[in-house]
Amino acid sequence: MVCVLIVEDDTLLRNMTARLLEHSGYSAVVAGSAAQALAVATARTDINVALIDMVLPDMSGLDLAAEIRRLAPAVSIAFMSGFTGDHFKRPVSEPCVTKPFTLEALTRAVEDALGHRPPT
Repeated sequence: MVCVLIVEDDTLLRNMTARLLEHSGYSAVVAGSAAQALAVATARTDINVALIDMVLPDMSGLDLAAEIRRLAPAVSIAFMSGFTGDHFKRPVSEPCVTKPFTLEALTRAVEDALGHRPPT
């Protein structure tokens, strides 16, 4: 089973995202901060994708992604953000889902991060 680490500081959104992914057949682990996410990424070896909010109170999403890649190079990265356009910069190669998102957009971002997006 694919395990997704959800890094989101908003408790309601974090829990809703976990439920949506679990409903779609994924396993979900949650973290409310970059510090928590780094602790989880260090402690667990079953995480396949880190779904990271671009704006966190203790670290930027890009910096967190770089740290997770350093600690767990096999973990794929996807981003989520409520900002669009020029409000943030993200790597072109990383999937990003815009909040608010649909279940389809969320699962597509996870599948894109895994590199095996199902045919449409």
